[in-house]
Amino acid sequence: MVRTLPTPGTNLSGGGWDAEGGGGGNAFGQSGRRRGEGAGEEFGVSGYPTMKLFVNGNRTQPQEFTGGRSAEGIVTWMKRQASPGAPVLDSSSSAAQFIDAHNISVVGFFKDLESEAAKAIDELYFSTAEEVAKTSSPEVFQKYEVTADTVVLFKKFDDGRADFPLTEGKLDLANLTIFIQDNSLELIIPFSAEKSQAIFGSSVKLHTLMFVNTTTEEHMALVEDIRPVAREFKGKILFVLLDVNDPTQGPILQYFGLTASEAPAVRMFDMINRKKYNLSPKPFTSEALKELGQTVLDGTAQPFYKSEEIPEDWDKNPVKVLVGKNFKSVALDPTKNVFVEFYAPWCHFCKELAPIWDQLGEKYADHADIVIAKMDATANEVEEVEIQGFPMLMYYPQKAKRRCNDDDDDDDDDDDDDEKKDSDKEEDDSDKKETEETKEAPKDSEANATSKDEL
Repeated sequence: MVRTLPTPGTNLSGGGWDAEGGGGGNAFGQSGRRRGEGAGEEFGVSGYPTMKLFVNGNRTQPQEFTGGRSAEGIVTWMKRQASPGAPVLDSSSSAAQFIDAHNISVVGFFKDLESEAAKAIDELYFSTAEEVAKTSSPEVFQKYEVTADTVVLFKKFDDGRADFPLTEGKLDLANLTIFIQDNSLELIIPFSAEKSQAIFGSSVKLHTLMFVNTTTEEHMALVEDIRPVAREFKGKILFVLLDVNDPTQGPILQYFGLTASEAPAVRMFDMINRKKYNLSPKPFTSEALKELGQTVLDGTAQPFYKSEEIPEDWDKNPVKVLVGKNFKSVALDPTKNVFVEFYAPWCHFCKELAPIWDQLGEKYADHADIVIAKMDATANEVEEVEIQGFPMLMYYPQKAKRRCNDDDDDDDDDDDDDEKKDSDKEEDDSDKKETEETKEAPKDSEANATSKDEL
């Protein structure tokens, strides 16, 4: 049985590819993790920062903030909450002016503005960051070739518009919201901080990341070649463009084990199971990318795990250095008890643990069946380990690994039974020895041990 020891440190859970109210009016509150701990529990706050709108002192039904996470986005959203509802476009000229003024706009076409579907558009108006309007003008219907109640998303890129027809005159607001989210993104999305919220909030959780030098004509020509592939996988895979010249995208390159000099390059990432996929050794072409996308969707693609090269002196010191390429042969060795620290070079808690870990390595340096090791988990990945925080300590006991091997060898001859009994006795003796020899180890970190929730 592999054991994970809780340690204080940096929590990575949920990471990936990351109030005071008043009466008599609107109170917009931001709840801090510590200075609003009780408020956070009362209002179901699970992440920070979280913003909610309280109207007329109503504590039971606060409104979730759905606007852009910038000063301008917050102001725009607040002004919208104070308005009576979505503006009405009563002429083709007012409609054209509204649509032309925005990169993305949503217009509800309704024969009757008093219908339930038309009223639902006002709910959308208050809950989305997109520009929303409504119309019942026959002139506007004719100009935009709409014949029945429909919600149309107009955009100044790709196909120019996307239609969401009503089913039996009813408007499903949840489905419309997903429709708007998915169709507000370009076929190939230039990555930026402003667009990250829309990318990670999309219902499409499989992302193809294309790392290119946007100043190189050959790279941008390749991006255009990919456009038909992106169209074919629309609604199934998001295609995101990252410029390796942008210093803010350096951490993303590092996360996927890439350097700027390797562009153009592709990585595919599944937001659900947190797995990465790679084109290599195939070249970056539209055909290869199409094949990769289909195999990932089919579930037949092999995940990619990055690894540094094995250092020549990896076992020279008492604390052994593991990378992706030698992790299994060392940590899962059935003849060894292996204790591994997964660390990040930038992690403060890891730096504090480093001298203690070195002391532990020296303490057990003369024990042939005990290995103290460490692995830089920012530069190396292994299928068997999901990093939850830094530092993360995992113990791989000898006995558990032997049992796994025994399960794989169920078809061995009965003549091995006596040998197995001897082995079991040796294991029991080894366990007793292990208990005596390692019972002091937790004392080194006992003062720092904490619950996993605090990681």
